[in-house]
Amino acid sequence: MRKIEYACAAASLFIQHLHTENFDRGMIATFGNTFRVEQPFTGNERLLHATLQGVMRSVTNEATRLYDSIADVIESFWDQGDRKRPWLLTVITDGKNYFDGGAYGTPTGIGRRIATRYNQEASNFMFLIGVGEGDNIDVNALNTVGNYGGIPTITIEAFPLLELVFLKIALEVSTRVVGTQVNVGSMTWQEVTRIRQISQTPIDYAFLIDRSGSMNDSGD
Repeated sequence: MRKIEYACAAASLFIQHLHTENFDRGMIATFGNTFRVEQPFTGNERLLHATLQGVMRSVTNEATRLYDSIADVIESFWDQGDRKRPWLLTVITDGKNYFDGGAYGTPTGIGRRIATRYNQEASNFMFLIGVGEGDNIDVNALNTVGNYGGIPTITIEAFPLLELVFLKIALEVSTRVVGTQVNVGSMTWQEVTRIRQISQTPIDYAFLIDRSGSMNDSGD
């Protein structure tokens, strides 16, 4: 499987088990040389899965405009998100070929933007995930974004591990938004569904997925 296929398959599982139809809302955005909202916030789960299928076919030979695209997706939350709900943003990228020449073209710059524009709200959750190993990923840059932004950065060696990372995120966020103490019985997608069924709190969530050229490479 290609990297983009692993990323979209993991996102699809996340949506399948966390999303409650016409209760939660999801958004799909991507970035290469440019930022694109592939699917604005919607409560329709079918549209989100269909969009991810389209994203799998959208990878072209583009560079990685990561930092400014994070700023763009944050603005999409403020333009379209429901401020009465918790917000969840998950960013997935590979490699270190970050092509940024805009206002937030450094790890420090976008980290500070996250801290002041997104992470200042206790009900906002954000995770930055980098996939790769050795010289293929700039761990220091990602950690700098996380340190300045006050958000978790997660680095994993290979795309098959992405589903487990998404599962941990789904369980963490689901339990934190319930509002009462919830014991996690098992680390499974079915447990995510169970917790969401007892929650009375709708979520606005978004994925920002790397569609740069290297995402066409094998992820195995």
